[in-house]
Amino acid sequence: MQEEKIYKHRLKITKNKELCFISHLDWQNLILKIFRRCELKLVLSQGFNKMPKVSYSPALPIFLESDCELVNFQTYTPLEKDFIEKFEKYSPKGIKVIELKEINDDTEEPKSLENYIQWAQYEAKYDFEKNHVYNLEKLRYIIEKCLSSDELLITKKTKKGIEKTINYRNSLKEFEIKDDGTLIFVLKAGQNEQIPSLRADEFLKTIFGESNIFKIKRVKFFDTDLRVI
Repeated sequence: MQEEKIYKHRLKITKNKELCFISHLDWQNLILKIFRRCELKLVLSQGFNKMPKVSYSPALPIFLESDCELVNFQTYTPLEKDFIEKFEKYSPKGIKVIELKEINDDTEEPKSLENYIQWAQYEAKYDFEKNHVYNLEKLRYIIEKCLSSDELLITKKTKKGIEKTINYRNSLKEFEIKDDGTLIFVLKAGQNEQIPSLRADEFLKTIFGESNIFKIKRVKFFDTDLRVI
């Protein structure tokens, strides 16, 4: 018996506006609901509890926006020509399709986006009119001090409730500031045993004492070789 052909796709979409207030689990359920409304024939996993073969980019912390959320999914039929139009029609405000591409069978990408994605770029805007704690020169000084240090220590609690201090310096790849006060930085993302992942809000809170003075947005994902995904 001939196996049914499988079509593999990747969506790059935004997660903006009110969607920054929902959890990663709610985000996953929302995407599946949109797929159902689009009447996609999704490929299901094997086993007793069959689940759609859908892979998502690493969880985005609540209150952060994104212009680069990725969703890998598989279907038994080709996508219709008006799929993007349908997807956006059934999506709430804050979701816009940036790109839709097919993934070839001969690709060497890992099945999970959590393993494929290794770095993420963020933009954090500081409003000088609303906040008067920092000026541009002070922000630049703090950034230069961070880059020149060999340590970026953050204390976290393990699942067993034990506090553990970890040096996240290798989890920071780039860090700069534009003249308008926009911070641009690249942090470790995805799964990697050697370099721990670092959340953007935790990073800014460690450097500046708080993160809510910035409007943070995730803008790019990179693979191991820092190629844009």
